[in-house]
This record gives sequence, C-alpha cells and structure tokens, in this order.
Amino acid sequence: MKHLNILIFLLLGTITLLNLQNIKISTNFMDALFSKESTEIYQISQKLGSSSDILISTKGFDKKALDKLYKIKEDLLKLKAIDTVKISLLPSKEIREYIAKNYYLLSDFKNKKFSDDEIKNKLQKIYNEISTSVFYTPVDNSDPMGLFSFGKISNERYLKLKEHGYILKATTKIKLSQASKSRELYNQIHSITDKYPNTISFAPFYFLVENSAYIQADATDIITLSSILLLVLYFIILKNIKLFFHTVLALSSSAMLAVLISTSIYDEINIISLVFGISITTISIDYMFHYYFHDEFEAKKFIKQKKVFFGFLTTFGVFLIFSFIDIKLFAELSLFSVVSLASAYIIFSLAFPYLNIKSPHIKQKNTKLQSFNPLIVTTISILMLIYSTLFLEFDSDLKSLDYQNTKLKDISKKFNTSLGADKYQRLLLSASTKEKLLQKYEQVEQKHPSIKGIGNFIYSQNKCQDKLNTLKTYDFIQLNKKINSISTDIGFSNIFKNTYLNIQNTKCEMVLPDDIDFKIIKYQNKFYTLALIEKDDKISSDENLLILNMGEILSKNLDELKNTLLIFTIFSLIFVLGSLFGISKTKILYPLSYILFPVSVVLFTLSFYSQLNIMHMFALVILISIGIDYGIYMLDTSTHSQTTKAIRYAMLSTFAGFGVLIFSSVNSLHSIGYVISVGIMSIFVLLILKGKNENI
Repeated sequence: MKHLNILIFLLLGTITLLNLQNIKISTNFMDALFSKESTEIYQISQKLGSSSDILISTKGFDKKALDKLYKIKEDLLKLKAIDTVKISLLPSKEIREYIAKNYYLLSDFKNKKFSDDEIKNKLQKIYNEISTSVFYTPVDNSDPMGLFSFGKISNERYLKLKEHGYILKATTKIKLSQASKSRELYNQIHSITDKYPNTISFAPFYFLVENSAYIQADATDIITLSSILLLVLYFIILKNIKLFFHTVLALSSSAMLAVLISTSIYDEINIISLVFGISITTISIDYMFHYYFHDEFEAKKFIKQKKVFFGFLTTFGVFLIFSFIDIKLFAELSLFSVVSLASAYIIFSLAFPYLNIKSPHIKQKNTKLQSFNPLIVTTISILMLIYSTLFLEFDSDLKSLDYQNTKLKDISKKFNTSLGADKYQRLLLSASTKEKLLQKYEQVEQKHPSIKGIGNFIYSQNKCQDKLNTLKTYDFIQLNKKINSISTDIGFSNIFKNTYLNIQNTKCEMVLPDDIDFKIIKYQNKFYTLALIEKDDKISSDENLLILNMGEILSKNLDELKNTLLIFTIFSLIFVLGSLFGISKTKILYPLSYILFPVSVVLFTLSFYSQLNIMHMFALVILISIGIDYGIYMLDTSTHSQTTKAIRYAMLSTFAGFGVLIFSSVNSLHSIGYVISVGIMSIFVLLILKGKNENI
C-alpha cells in the first residue's frame, strides 16, 4: 500500500503513452456547442454552399496581374487536394453542350403567331444590318424571330475583387471537418501565394486552421502557466517534499484517467476540456488539504471524514448530472470532472494514509467565532440577483465565445461584397425525392421569380412535360416554310433551312453536368438544394422556408442550449439543496450562503460591463459545486482552525488554477476564469466574516 500511489501513476502513465496516438485533440470549439439539428444544417450547407471554394486575388486589373493568376493556377493544379481551378467566367464545354441540348426547354418561350408581314419586316431588318455593317455580323438562324430567351448573359469575363484585382476560384476535395488536411492545404496555398506580393486569399477552412492554431497556442500557454503556478504554490504551502511529490502524482493520475476514459467515449476530446481539466484538479486537492490539516494521514486506513465525503459527493453529483446533458462540450467537461474528482478522492483517501506523512498538528484555538448572519447575507444576495435580472443581458452570439479573427473576417467580407453574396438570402430546400425537391423549387419560384438555383437548369417531370407540350402545339414546320420562302425573296441564301425544325426532337432527358454551380445532394434519406433570393424579396413566415442564415441559426441554437443548461442547472440545484438539507437541517441558510452570495456577486459585477454568455452559466454551476463544498466544511466549528486553513489553501489553489484563464484571449476560457475568480474572492469574504482572520 505504501507504493500504491506510485504504482497507479506508472500504470496510468504507461497506458496513456501506449494510447497516445489514439488520443485525438480537437480545437474546433464551435462544433462542440452545436445542437444535433444545427450540426446537420451546418454539414448540409457545407456540401451545398461555397465551403470548398478557395478565392485568390492578385493586385491590378492589367495583363500582368492576370498572368500572375494563371501562374498561380498552374501551381494549384499540381496539388492533390485541389479539385478545380477557374479564372474565366465562361461556362465549361460540358455546360455549354448541356444548354445547347436543352435550350428550347430552358428558355422562356414567347408563344406568338406571326403574320407574313411581321416575318418579312423582321428578316428585312436582319438583312439590312448585315448589309450596312462594316464588321461581320452573325445571324441567329436557330431563332430569327426571337421566340426564345435564355436569362441574362453577363459581359464580364472575369470575377473582380473591388479595388484590388481579378479573382481566381478553386475548389478542394477536403472537407471542413478534416483539420490536418485543411492545415496542410492552407500551408501549400500560402507557399504559392507568398511568391506574389499583394496577393490575398480566402477559404472557409482558413478559419478552422488559423483559429485552431491560435486556440492551441493559447491553451498551451494557459496549461503551462497554470501547471507552473500550481506546482510552486503547492510546494510553498505544503513545505513537505514527500507530500508535494505524491500530491503531484495523484493529481496527474486523476487527469490521465479522465483523459483515457473521455477519449474512449468520445472520438476526440476538445482542448478546452484539457485546460479545464488542469483547473478542475484544484477542486479535488481540497480533499488532501482537509485530510492533511486534520491529521487524517496518521490513520493507516481508508479515510472516512464525513464532511469531506459529503463535499465530494455533492460536487461529484452535480457534474454527474451534467455529464448526461445533450451539449457535447459540457458533457465532455463534466465527464472529465467526474472521473478526475472521483479518482483523486479515492487516491487521497486510500493511498495517502500509508505514506507515513508527518502531520502539521495545528492547535485549535479556543476563541469565540464571530459568525456572519446568514439571513443578512441571503438578503443582500437576493437584492443583487434582482438587480442582475433587470439589467444583465444574455449574449446570443455563439461566435463571440470563439477566437475573434478580425483580419480573416475582413478579408471574407471583402470577397463576399465583391462577389455580391451579401445581396442574397440563401434558402435550404428539402424533400424526400429529387422530383419533389424540384417541384418545391418551382412552387417557390411562382412567388419569388427572382430566385436563382438548380431550377434554372433542370425541371421536374411535370414542368418539363408541360413545356414540351406547349412547344409541340406550336406549328414550327409552317413557320419554317414561311421564313425560308420570304428570306429567299429578300436575298438570303439557304441559311434558314433547318430553323426551328430540331425542336421536334427535344425530350425531357435533362442530366446536369457535374460542374454546375447549384447542386442536389442526398443527406440521411432526404434531398437538399440551395437557392438564392434577393434580400429585397421578402419571405413570409407562412411559407415555411428555411433561410440559411448561420448567425440566426446559431442564435436559435444558443437559445436551445441556454434552455437545456437551465433545466440541468435546476436538477443540480434540487440535488444540492436536498443534500444541504440532509446535512444541515435547520441551519441550511448558512451553507446556502456559500452558494448564493458568490453567484449573486458574479452576476451583479457582470451586469456593469458585460453580457451573460453560456460559458458564464456553466462556470456558475462549477462555482455552485465549489461553494457547496466550503459551506459543508464550515458547518463544523469544532475544528475551525484546521478547516479554515484547509479551505484557504484550497481556495488559493482553485483561484490559481482557474484565475489564469482570465488571461486567455479565447472568450470561452476567459468567461470561466472570470466567474470562478470573482466567486472565490466572494467566498473568501465570507470566510473573513466567519471568524477571526488567522494568518496563512
């Protein structure tokens, strides 16, 4: 038993090293907070939208700038991850052939009968233009009467980035979820563009690569700083090298076990969980402080200190409840906490009594304690909560919790504005079959003629047959005869011989080429497509159309997360209050003050300078679990000196572990650090009010 702590550490350390390659760390913070519905919408929009697009622009609108783009194109095509590269706006050969084959179906048909005079006037006008023109004027012998019109054709040959230069558009086979491949492609693209000054590029996966790199660096700094600070703090506090050594081993073992179990349940563990994991160990160390300062390590048996057990049980229970929450990040953090706290408690209670650690033997002072009035503290807390409720707003922007990459956001906005993406609202249409999806598109088109999408290039069978029937009822053969007769009299050669005759061969066999901009995809037994409608074209709520605005979807998602978090918080509070009542009975207001007061102070201070976000809310749950521990410990005044000393050191440890998170530039980590730090300081005020302040 004497070497049990070391054996546990070596065993877990060996298992961790052997499984190191299987431990996958995610730096994608946003995905961990998406609800199932939002995740599905996000994945569908990635497949349909421009998530695979890479945009590159060189400075200038001259031939020299264009030549640079073509050189970049050559380099990009050498990369395995690049699918297509396009500079010209001209449609591909496949698209041109598709349009030519289905021209009469895709075009708007002017169902008009022409008199002989109208035909003669039209042909005469064409003949006069040819005769008087200095330059060669081609004749549209397929539709000289202008019966068919196919959309608007842009005169622009190249995409342009406003006030910068021409744009190259490439696509990649890599998905946004493939972090390592995205990072590799990011580096390859920049190694190409860096050779050309004043060249800028953007792709949606740039956010993943750059934000992940920043978050990873920030998290590494936080973990390093926190670890060093805690090690120095423990060494100074304990003044016992043996106890210090075994404490570090115990906390390391609890963290390793938490990582191993978390990664066995989840495919990958978020890096925020690791940062949080280092901080959560500072909660479990208060078990050791209480045992140590109460001389429990002299017992040579499993330690059964009632207040420590109840303190552990309530904290463990709160995190256990939250481990079942349907929010991946919070479930991850809670599971990590459950395993870490439980393993640390067992190691401190089971292994440490056999280490022959010399106890400090703190003498209990016979002084009358000046306890605070819990009713006054509760009243003040309620007043602060009322004020906070009135003036504290909720931050509904989920992206505000992520790293704010302003430089990349500006580049993205610049490209979107130049390409006109900000002029449209995107609709996500879905149906059980392709045919029904096209029919749904056509229904929307009736109300919103400005719609752009797959329905401009392919029709449902019903619409296609209707158009085909309309064409068949028109006497194109008779029109052909009149045109040929009149054109010969005017002076034309036999150029209108086959005019309109090939319409009779038209069939509803529309098969889209792969490189068309708009697509239909299948996702979990449903078919989806994306459509664009001008922002000025209002969509009423009764149309039941999903506008693909990720900002609004994330805001709705955040409201759902908030409601879910509130429900689990209520369950946790019921558990905590039940535990408190079972332990303290009529004295419940006293330990309750250690929850109510710090929570109210945090919310009260937040109301003056910030908004309440979802990470603040989860951190408040952590604060409740910390406060309940201290409330239970301070119920017993018979060993006040030992308990106060243990709590002060535990608080100092927790403050150091969570306090460093305040320095994080990632708002999610900063939010947790702020709540715990302010909460710990509030609890420290209660400790001062509890009795005479003893020197640490």
